[in-house]
Amino acid sequence: MEFRIGASGRPRSLRVNAARACALLTAAALSALVVPASTAAQPSGEALPERITLSWAIARALAHNPELAAADARVLAMQERPPQEGALPDPMLMLRYHNEDWGLSFGRSDFSFFEVGVEQELPLGGKRAARRQIAEREALRERAMRDMTALMVLARVGMQVAELAALERTDAALGESLGLLETLIAQTASRYSVGEAEQQDVLRTRLERDMLRERLAMVTRERAQARAALAALLGAERPEDLPPSVDFEGVREPRPLEELRARARDQSPALRAAREELLRTEQALRLARREYWPEFALMAAYTEKKQLMPEWEIGFRVSVPLYLRSKQRRFVAESAYAERAAEHERRRTELDVAARLAELHAAAESSNQLLGLYRDSLLPSARLTFESASASYATGRVDLMTALSAFVALLDYRIREAEETASLLASLAEIGPLVGETPLGEPLGGKP
Repeated sequence: MEFRIGASGRPRSLRVNAARACALLTAAALSALVVPASTAAQPSGEALPERITLSWAIARALAHNPELAAADARVLAMQERPPQEGALPDPMLMLRYHNEDWGLSFGRSDFSFFEVGVEQELPLGGKRAARRQIAEREALRERAMRDMTALMVLARVGMQVAELAALERTDAALGESLGLLETLIAQTASRYSVGEAEQQDVLRTRLERDMLRERLAMVTRERAQARAALAALLGAERPEDLPPSVDFEGVREPRPLEELRARARDQSPALRAAREELLRTEQALRLARREYWPEFALMAAYTEKKQLMPEWEIGFRVSVPLYLRSKQRRFVAESAYAERAAEHERRRTELDVAARLAELHAAAESSNQLLGLYRDSLLPSARLTFESASASYATGRVDLMTALSAFVALLDYRIREAEETASLLASLAEIGPLVGETPLGEPLGGKP
């Protein structure tokens, strides 16, 4: 924005003061208008937290994820179908004019007339109710698929948050280790200056520092990629619209496998969808058997003849299932095969859910055991070993490789703990869609 004040008739000093005053006013106005980009990018009324939490990410995804919004719209669309399927067919209105010659003879000829008629088809055998029940089953199946979509989206959110938290932990561990290594480099250089260390020790420590810098650069790149993927899941246009940091949330021990299996049998959206599809095919088979009933329609008409007495008529129309061998019977056979296929598909879904649940539970149990080992034994031991080796190296009681080995072991265990925590949370998140829960272990609920 630029302000120009023309003051050609004023003294030069006044023009300069006016320009300075304008600049100050412009700066003040811009400072009042400028807001942080992350705040401006948030929807109105939504406060941006200081850091990403899993609970905030889940709420954000439920509100802004486009894939979930599309699934909600499909459910609402399917809910509009049952009333349509249960309604009567539209009545047919007939208008007919009969003439005697090329001119208009209505009112002059006894055989000219104008006729108005209406016809209403009436499906027999409960066909309308059966079609409505099929549409209701399709709507229930779509609702189950919507829940599956929502839980899969939330599972990906949970996995992405866990991966991003692990990368931030790794970044922090590498940064702290780089500071410790700088101290070790200084000690090595000091010892080399007095002849107590070899030149290769100095070069080795500097190489280790460069390797840490390389890993930091790679982790920075992976963090940017993970933030971009998470932003897409949360419906944010830019990764900068997300809070700057994240930490682990929802770390817990996996529940017993039998409890999860029971929960899956009752709440799994995939199993619900398969059951609804089976019930839909059963209803479709019943409808196919009712197609043996003929189509029935009522008719009524009124004829105005002008010169003669008006006439009226009523009647009905019935379809004749003349080709039932090639139509109705084939339709029944087709529906029976579809029901059989739906039953096999339901069984396949049950087996897939059970197998996947056992696989993920085993992975979660393994990660939980490894985390306990890292936190209770390996990390404390590695930290004490490094502290002892570092102190001993400073006094010349151990060589450089002993200190470096302790340093590398401590760093590796810190990174493994972060990765294993993310692995545990990822397994718990993937278990969620199988048992009808979010990555926090809560029921889904919500619209539509």
